[in-house]
Amino acid sequence: MIARLSSEVVDLRPHADALADVGRRAPSLHNAQPWAFRVGLETVDVLLDRSRLLPVADPDTRQAHLGLGAAVFLLRLKLSTMDYAVRVQPWPDRDAPDLVARLTATGRRSAPDSERRLLAAVSARRTIRTPFAGQDVPVPLRVAWREDAEAEGAGLRWVEGPGERIGVAALVAAAERLQQRDPAYLAELDRWTAPERIAEGLGVPPSTFGVTGTAGHSAVFPMRDFAGGLETDRPRHVGPVEEHPVVAVLQTGGDRAEDWLRGGQALMRLLLAAAADGYAASYLNQPLELPGLRQQLRDELRLDGWPQMILRLGRPAGALPPQAPRRPVADVLLPPA
Repeated sequence: MIARLSSEVVDLRPHADALADVGRRAPSLHNAQPWAFRVGLETVDVLLDRSRLLPVADPDTRQAHLGLGAAVFLLRLKLSTMDYAVRVQPWPDRDAPDLVARLTATGRRSAPDSERRLLAAVSARRTIRTPFAGQDVPVPLRVAWREDAEAEGAGLRWVEGPGERIGVAALVAAAERLQQRDPAYLAELDRWTAPERIAEGLGVPPSTFGVTGTAGHSAVFPMRDFAGGLETDRPRHVGPVEEHPVVAVLQTGGDRAEDWLRGGQALMRLLLAAAADGYAASYLNQPLELPGLRQQLRDELRLDGWPQMILRLGRPAGALPPQAPRRPVADVLLPPA
């Protein structure tokens, strides 16, 4: 039973640093981290930071809102494990369009063990762009992860049939070729892999680029080449990646900002469930960044909804790589209103 908070004084502000620290652990396109947080007495606000947008790869801010949704889910988990019931209100102020969501502590509750397990997996979650161990994902886990996505109002479509795998792989390859030939895309990619960005706690460092461009492009499902076809001074895995990766598409029923926010929460729940089970993910999102190919992917898989993420899932081979850099808490935490 949930007890109302009216009989006690609630002040989340002493926990502001801890809340922002958890929220900033969400994944985002090129690790741009397009969020800011504000903690009040009973509320945590999640805001869009427009200085962190990627207008070439994400012109409609769809992927930015997926990242914001992932941050919302992490904050939900943190508040829950502080034994608060939480209400999430998207866009609570019509006059503040960049205030994407407000989380309000509405009562006391004991967090279920399942939520504590997910929060404990935050430190283990990684985006792994090197080869996974050559093991399939067991059916019970596939079912459980699909249910995790569905619990957040999204769907998870496994790409399994030979024909559809060939079709999706071809779209990923086509999108990767197109993007690697686009000077504007490469310039944007270069900005988010530059040493000065990494020093700020942003972007994708060479140590997490994954396989070399040659190995990535020769894969059945080509990996994104973060080096833009150039050599780096940091060692990279020469490949090849696994021959038959496990691939799934996260989809939402609609394709508006509120759907993206919901999709981001589903993504975060899925990634944490996978991490808790000893698995990890990387992304094959290139076709989703080109409108024509995104529609082709939807047609290829005969999706009822809209594809938001293409995930490559598997069990890490060897030790986990370092976590991607994050901006300091002080940079993402705004003063109370």
